[in-house]
Amino acid sequence: MKSFKAYLTESHKTYDFRLRIAGDLPDELQSKIKSVLEAYQVETISTPKRLPIRETPEFPNMGPVEVHVMDVSVCYPCNDEQVRVLVAERTGISQSCIKVTPVNSPYEAALAGLEQSNTGEPGKSVLEDPDMKTVVPEKTLVGDARIPELIKELEDTRKYQYTDAAGGKTPAGKTTNSIPAGDSSPIGTKRNKIIDTRK
Repeated sequence: MKSFKAYLTESHKTYDFRLRIAGDLPDELQSKIKSVLEAYQVETISTPKRLPIRETPEFPNMGPVEVHVMDVSVCYPCNDEQVRVLVAERTGISQSCIKVTPVNSPYEAALAGLEQSNTGEPGKSVLEDPDMKTVVPEKTLVGDARIPELIKELEDTRKYQYTDAAGGKTPAGKTTNSIPAGDSSPIGTKRNKIIDTRK
């Protein structure tokens, strides 16, 4: 049987993120980001790659801007929003200048052109294919043509219902309406007995 330490080392999992920072990134800020991320126990951190100055979809309101990209791998469970807020709070960078995405996210796959829906040629949109055919559903599955089929299905399920319950028919429950009531009115027919105080 394996020891607890062996199970613990086998279950070692890392959380990988891609950190994008818009604007200038001096050397002291790079080291500060690494020390900030030690809160999540950094396993690996790459040196920032500087992208050319241009407009990017990650920072649409900033216009042409210089973006620094770094890959971070942490051991402590966290999500991208937690990493973004921590880096913004402790380094003094505005949250609007930081974008954090998981490395295996659909967003990163779309940027790399590796999304699942793009099954055709690389770089070619599926919507531009003139031979793309849509699958027409059967007429018996939609609209008014579905009604007779649906009624037939309901009749087939009816045969599974029990006709007679075990023990016969259950008698109707008794309510206060079935209890015999008096013939006299409860209001004004009974008088309180007046006690003669002289006796």
